[in-house]
Amino acid sequence: MKFASIVAAAFASAPALAWGTDHYADVKLGLQLAKDAGLKVMRTWAFHDNNRTYVSGGLPQYGTGAENTVMQFFEKDGSVKIDLSKLDVVIEAAEATNMKLILALTNNWADYGGMDVYTVNLGGRYHDDFYRLPAIKKAFKNYISAVVNRYKDSPAVFAWEIANEPRCGADGTRNLPRGPDCTPATITSWVSEMSTYIKSLDPNHLVTTGSEGGFNRQSDDWTYNGADGTDFDAEIKLPNIDFNTFHSYPQYWSKTTDWVVQWIKDHAAAGATAKKPVLHEEYGWTDKSTRIATLSKWQKASLDLEVSDMYWQFGTSKFSYGKNHDDRNTIYLEDDEAQPLVYEHAAAVNAANGGAAPTKPTTTATATSKPSTTLSTTSKPTVTGGPTVPRYGQCGGASWTGPTVCASPYTCKEQNQWYSQCL
Repeated sequence: MKFASIVAAAFASAPALAWGTDHYADVKLGLQLAKDAGLKVMRTWAFHDNNRTYVSGGLPQYGTGAENTVMQFFEKDGSVKIDLSKLDVVIEAAEATNMKLILALTNNWADYGGMDVYTVNLGGRYHDDFYRLPAIKKAFKNYISAVVNRYKDSPAVFAWEIANEPRCGADGTRNLPRGPDCTPATITSWVSEMSTYIKSLDPNHLVTTGSEGGFNRQSDDWTYNGADGTDFDAEIKLPNIDFNTFHSYPQYWSKTTDWVVQWIKDHAAAGATAKKPVLHEEYGWTDKSTRIATLSKWQKASLDLEVSDMYWQFGTSKFSYGKNHDDRNTIYLEDDEAQPLVYEHAAAVNAANGGAAPTKPTTTATATSKPSTTLSTTSKPTVTGGPTVPRYGQCGGASWTGPTVCASPYTCKEQNQWYSQCL
């Protein structure tokens, strides 16, 4: 199995894109600019947790952002309040621009709340209690249910992501400490349980882990020996995981740029063994003077191996407030480096998939005000003739407007209501 028209596609991650019910125009503008650059899927946070009992200096020490962007409050009386109106903005804008979304449901790290906010409110002591304690898992399932049931009929949803970078431990300073008994089996069991639960709510969408891609093999390398509590090979074999993810930050991990090329090859091989797609979901390089050479090498490796990839992270200077946040990895569409790393990479991917190559727009996209419409679903289009689609290419699905006839001897087979694939 491979992604339909997303094989080796140029993705972008944009967690900062989501915030604020009064920023519909900016969200839509960002998505439209990404679409114009040839990007077809964006990844964003579908969570933002706030602990009402938080004490300054306590754990987790999270950056909550503006309170009016919080999606889940853990109240002082022990109750939980969920308000998804902020996420509605992103879903509506994605529908309006025909952009697909990977929606991450919680965070391993302290940013925007995440796992430890559940844990400190529900009797946990260690970071990895999030994966074990029944009360915590019940609360997380409650949030999953709220999000999935609200948006499962939206054509904007590409996949549900269980968590961003789940590990046995986290920051060590801003997060709760790692417990003594967490192993790769702990997280694999939790991924199995949560993926099964998501599929029970929505069997029609893809589910993925959000993992950094750590292996659990015989090795002296911590990224390969299960030290962080993940087991890529075991996770990708789970029946309700449709594709698995891996990330690359060699500067933070004390690795070389060539190491990443091998990292990509090893995950591609693991996916081939499991007969499932893999996604290079995050990769970044902070040195702008060598970024083009570095990322281009990784992107070429992904293209050669037909591995999908998403760079970290999307940027533009055209928002109403100017540039979005630069975490030193951000690639702004207006910068020269975007030409090879975004526009040309997207063109190469789209060409490999039999689609038209995007060109860098010469006009400026215009922000529009938020419409008064509510979330909608899109009916399946009628399959018609047109240019032929190569094997594994997309040939149909809700909101699909591209070619629908497969190259011989392949036929267009429905995978779910959102996409059909030439197989």
